[in-house]
Amino acid sequence: MKSAVVAQPTACNEDSFHVVELDDVADALQLASKLEYGDLPGAVLADSAVRIAELKAQLEALEAEIVAAYDASGDWAVSGHRTVGAALSHRTRVRRSEANQTVHLARTLRAMPVVADAFGRGEIKLCHARRLAKASVRDGFSDAETLLCNQACTLSYRAFDKAVSYWEHLVDADAAEHDATFKEQRREFHASMTFDGMGRLDGWLDPIGFEEFRNALERIEAELFNNDLKDAQADHIDRHTAELWRTPAQRRADALVEMARRATAVPEGAKTPEPLVIIHMDKPTFEEGLNGTLGLNLFNHEPAQADRGPLSAEAGRLCETDSGAVITPTQAVEQALRGHIRRLVYESPGVILDYGRSTRLFTGALRQAIQARDRTCSHTGCDLPARLCEIDHITEWQHGGTTTHTNAATRCSYHHRHHKPPI
Repeated sequence: MKSAVVAQPTACNEDSFHVVELDDVADALQLASKLEYGDLPGAVLADSAVRIAELKAQLEALEAEIVAAYDASGDWAVSGHRTVGAALSHRTRVRRSEANQTVHLARTLRAMPVVADAFGRGEIKLCHARRLAKASVRDGFSDAETLLCNQACTLSYRAFDKAVSYWEHLVDADAAEHDATFKEQRREFHASMTFDGMGRLDGWLDPIGFEEFRNALERIEAELFNNDLKDAQADHIDRHTAELWRTPAQRRADALVEMARRATAVPEGAKTPEPLVIIHMDKPTFEEGLNGTLGLNLFNHEPAQADRGPLSAEAGRLCETDSGAVITPTQAVEQALRGHIRRLVYESPGVILDYGRSTRLFTGALRQAIQARDRTCSHTGCDLPARLCEIDHITEWQHGGTTTHTNAATRCSYHHRHHKPPI
C-alpha cells in the first residue's frame, strides 16, 4: 500500500510538523463514525467488521513503511533522540515497548517482501506479520516465505501459529531442542501473601508440566461443577446453570486448594498414580525421536520436507500436546519412556469403535478415539478442546443414527444445544 506523505517541519519548533496528505483517510473515518450501525442487519455488521480489520491491517502496514523510512532517514538522531523507538514514543505518546515493537517489525518487513505486500493489502493482520517476523530468523525462511504467508491468509490464527512452529522445528531441529530446554529452565512458581491477607499465585510451566497440571486441575474442577449443578437443580425449578453459586474462576481456585488437600492426605510412601499426559504423534516422528534420544540409528527415514504441501500435522510431522503446543520428538519420547503409551488405532480389533444401536452414549475407548480425532469442537470457528466437549450423533439417535465413530462429532455444550441436525 503506497501513499505519499509530505512533512513540512516549522522553523520555530522541531517537534511540530504538518502532514498535508492522508487527509482523505481521516475524512473517511470521520464519515464512517457518523453512521448508525445499530440499525444495520447482523450480516452487514459482520462484513463491516471484517472490512475494518482489513483496513486496520493496511494502516498498520503503512505505519511500518513510514517508520522504516523514518528510521533510515536518521532525522530522529538529528532531533536529539538516542533511538528511533524513543523518538516514536515521544511523538506518538505510546509506551516505549510498543514503539520498539513497531520499529522492529518495520525493519524486519524490509527483508520480507511477500509478507509486506500481503500485509499492505490487508490479507494478513498485525499478529501474522509479527509471528512471521519472529520466524524469519530461521535459515531458509526466504524460500518458505510464500508458503507461510499463504497459511496466514487461509488458516485460523491458532492453526497458522502451529504450522509455523512445525516449520521452525523441521528446518532447525537443534534450535527447537534448545528452545525446549530453555522453556523447561524457565519454569518457576511464586506464592505470596498480599497486605490484606489474600494469597497471590504466579508461575510458568513448560508444555509437558502444564499438561499434567491442567489435567489434574480439570478433573477436580469437573467434580466441583457437577456438585454445584446438583445443588442448583435441587434448589431451583428451572435448573439454569447461571444460578450456580460459584463462578468458573472461583471453582478453579477451589479446585487448586482441593489438589493441595488431596496431596496432603496421601500417606507417606504411597504409590502415586501415573500422570495423564496425552501427546499426539505420528509413527515416523516417534521413531525419529527414538533415534535422537538413544543416539542410535534404529529407523531409517527420509528427512521431512518443510516445504511440501500445507504446513500442518498431516504434512510431515505430528508432535504436540493435547492442548496443541508443538513439542520436539525428544520431549515426546522422554515422556513415553517415563510412563505409558496410549494407542488409538481406527478399525483395530483391539478397540471397539462401533456400538451400532446397542448403546446410545459415546463412552470409553470410542469417546477417547473421537476426541483424539477431532481435537476441538467441530463447529466452524469454535476451538474449545475436545476433552471439554460432548460427543454428538451426526444423524440423531431418534432418527436411526448409530453410535459409531463415523457418525460422531465433538461439540461444546453450546453448539450441542443449538445444533440442528438434518432430518
